[in-house]
Amino acid sequence: MKFAYMPDTHFGVYDQAPPSPREAADAFEQIVEEAVLAEELGFDGVFLPERHARGETFVPSPLLAATAIAARTSRIRIATTVLLPTLYNPMHLAEQVALVDNLSRGRFTLGVGVGYHQDYHRYFGIPWEQRGKRFDEILDVLHLAFAGERFSYQGEFYQFDDVQLTPRTYQRPGVPIWIGTHSKGKPLERALRHDGWVLWTQPDWDENEQWIAQTRARAAAGKGDWTVVLNQDGWIGDDPAATRARHAPRWLREASFYDEHDFDGEISPDGDTSKADEAELAIRDFESRQWHFGTPESWIARVREMERRFKPDWLNFRLRTPNMGNGPPYPSGEEAKEAIRRFGTEVLPALRGGKAA
Repeated sequence: MKFAYMPDTHFGVYDQAPPSPREAADAFEQIVEEAVLAEELGFDGVFLPERHARGETFVPSPLLAATAIAARTSRIRIATTVLLPTLYNPMHLAEQVALVDNLSRGRFTLGVGVGYHQDYHRYFGIPWEQRGKRFDEILDVLHLAFAGERFSYQGEFYQFDDVQLTPRTYQRPGVPIWIGTHSKGKPLERALRHDGWVLWTQPDWDENEQWIAQTRARAAAGKGDWTVVLNQDGWIGDDPAATRARHAPRWLREASFYDEHDFDGEISPDGDTSKADEAELAIRDFESRQWHFGTPESWIARVREMERRFKPDWLNFRLRTPNMGNGPPYPSGEEAKEAIRRFGTEVLPALRGGKAA
């Protein structure tokens, strides 16, 4: 199992005004510094989300962030988890992916998803309807482009006549493509046709264990090299109760944001989280599957349990979310880096069979 860190592009308060130039520049630099630190500490990958149309999103472009990180690192794999292809022209996207792949000398993975956020499409003037068909056509074009030959394509939404991607991708036959989805049916079928599956917000672990095993068995029948990517959110500290008290409300506020905007996916809390007892029940539910606020020792135990049950190829750790604007203090940049250091020196070595530093 490999380990990744996500330097989230959220920094500000929910629904805030756009950040100042200095705030945006500082946030972009922090994202790059977190990625560089993760490489230095032995993480295998750094994963980047795509977010738009929100004032608390300081770095909306994952490909620009990936470019900056590729220029400052030499070993770590860089992946988008996930980018929304329907927001791009397919050949323009292919060019940008190829450039990141060449700059990183083959360290890039393109994680993509159809998306759940209608505002992203509205922001770019792209119809929300039939986004699945657009998505499928874009992936068809990307595969043709990555092959490196001249090609023509006639789809319902995209048409290309005698075009060729140049320069080609560094990786041959092309950049790996992971599909992000929380849904069964057609979205999961797409993942089975490509190089891997990103399952970011997990359902009940008993359900998840069976789902992953069945899906992996189906993938193995079609291709030998297929990747399962899972995620865990939270924080690391020496006092579990204090760590939970400070950081769980921030994660609950993030989950509540999705509920307030009626987004799809199992990422909304149950109940009225403005009430203390229902908020506590919601936090416990997420802790049973998605969040952990604990010590290095408890993180090690939790990841070992995930490895035993789910056998993921990648496990990503995400520590930051938007600033609540109230409640417990938001972690500073240095606090975030210290949390990364603790994972790198006290958790990862133990999981790899060595001794924690």
